[in-house]
Order: sequence, then C-alpha cells, then structure tokens
Amino acid sequence: MKCKIEGELVEFERALAHFLTPTHRKDDPVWQAARYSTLSGGKRVRPRLLFMTCRLFSDNLPQEAMAFAAAIEMIHTYSLIHDDLPAMDDDDFRRGQPACHRQFGEATAILAGDLLLNRAFETASASCVKSGRLEAVSALWWMATMAGGEGMILGQSLDLAMDGRSRKGEMRRQMSSAAAPEKDDITSIELVREMVALKTGCLIRAAVGAGARLSGASSDDRAQLDRFASSLGLLFQIRDDILDVISDREMLGKTVGKDARDQKKTYVTVLGEERARQALAEAACDAEKALDALETKGHKTDELRAYTRALTNRIT
Repeated sequence: MKCKIEGELVEFERALAHFLTPTHRKDDPVWQAARYSTLSGGKRVRPRLLFMTCRLFSDNLPQEAMAFAAAIEMIHTYSLIHDDLPAMDDDDFRRGQPACHRQFGEATAILAGDLLLNRAFETASASCVKSGRLEAVSALWWMATMAGGEGMILGQSLDLAMDGRSRKGEMRRQMSSAAAPEKDDITSIELVREMVALKTGCLIRAAVGAGARLSGASSDDRAQLDRFASSLGLLFQIRDDILDVISDREMLGKTVGKDARDQKKTYVTVLGEERARQALAEAACDAEKALDALETKGHKTDELRAYTRALTNRIT
C-alpha cells in the first residue's frame, strides 16, 4: 500500500502543477507567487488522507479525486500565505523557504492567496461538471463548508482574538460584549480546542469527508470518518504546538519558538508540554477508536491507522 500512495502522490504533484498553469500571462507575479508557495513541497497531509479514505471503499480512486486533492491543497496553501502575513501570524519562513510575502511582497501574497482559493473551486467544480456525479457535488459542498466562515476562517478569527500581542488588541476591542469570550475563557483550553477544531481540524475533515463522499460512503461510515478526522486534526495541531518548542527551523520548515514569544494560546502554552503530550495521546486514542468502528464494518483501515501512528510518534 505504501508504494501505491507514493505513486499517487507523484501523480498528484503533476496534476497540481497542471492545475496551477495559467493559459496566458504565465509570468505574472501573482501566478509566480501562487506556484512558489504551493509547489515548494510540504507534507501533503490532506491529499494523502483523501486518497487513503477513498481506498477504504475501492482499490481505484474516483475520477474526481486528483482534482479535489489539488483543490484542498490549494485552500491549505492560501491559508498559510495569509496566515504568514504581518497582519496575521507574522512569520518570515514557510516550508523551508521565505514566506510568500517576504519573497513577493504583501500585496502580491494577498492576491496569490485569493487566486489559490478561487482556483481551488474552479478545479473541483470543473471535475463535478465533467463527471456529473451527485457524490462529487456533495464533496464540493463539504469542502466549501469546512473552508468557510463557519469552519477554517472562523478558526483563524478565534486565533487572532486569542493572540497575546498588543497589536491584536484591536480585534478583541471590536468584539461585542455579547460575542466576546470572558477573559478567563481566553486563557482556557476549551477555547483553544475550539479554535484548533476549526482552524486546523476543518481542512482535515474536508479531505477525509470529500474522499468519503466521492467514494459513495454511507452516512454511518461518513460519521465515523468525521470523528476520526476531527481527532486527527486535534492530534496534528497539538503535535505542531509541541514541535514549536522542541524542534528547530530546519526540521520544521518555519520559525520555531514563536508561540511563547508572541504569547499565543496553544496546548503547550496553556497546559505545558507534559499535559499537551497527554492530550495528544488522548486524541490519538479517539482517532483509533473511530477506525476500530470502521474495521468492525469490514473496512481495512491499516493505512489510516499507520499514518495516525506515524504522526503521533514523530515527537515521542
């Protein structure tokens, strides 16, 4: 199975480059910036998960799988470009190279993010039109929901509201007293968990849920897979929070130690490293339980299980 996923990822890289090739003005800076950020590598977690989910139900990928995997990777990359901007997380490095705004300027970086978000939906919707399958339309709806204002974008907003830097105080002041969390809640792990579930978890759920829908999974199977994806998203972010403390820039591909320096609320800064590791183990256990439920229905979850353990073991 490992050889199969690696072969699919090679095909995915070719497809992604194709989808990000414009028909004219190929040398425009905004296209250069979009390709620079998207084609520079990365772990390709979300495409992997989409492909692995599809193979729970069939040995062959659905015809729309490559387009949807590319679309979700574009959405992920747009979110990274915008997250790195000075007005957001203010990071100078991403994927082992200068962040998009450091390489091309802030204005072009903003446009590159906008381009990627729109190109994602162009790519996925074109595959829906071509196949004419209702399952693909359902996957498109799911992807849009997870990436939108009640999903990933809301998570980014919560992250900004919890940022400890004084220049982010403006956002906290703008929040109405009815909508704003209490001061004690801002420091609570419950709000951090909610933020993580939205900002990180929703795109993990988008990938797994799109794969399930493209493959015609039953509603019960989709529910278990969403439970798995939610737990995996939490696991992934807690791991990232821990790596921010114990890793280095060469390994992580971005600036390390920023969470504490910027007074950000994360699992590590709120709970401490030891309790964050406990939370990671609990999330991994929850993910495995969801896979166990799928196993009882005859689905072979070896790939997803091995990948979950690999993510967990990276910091142990």
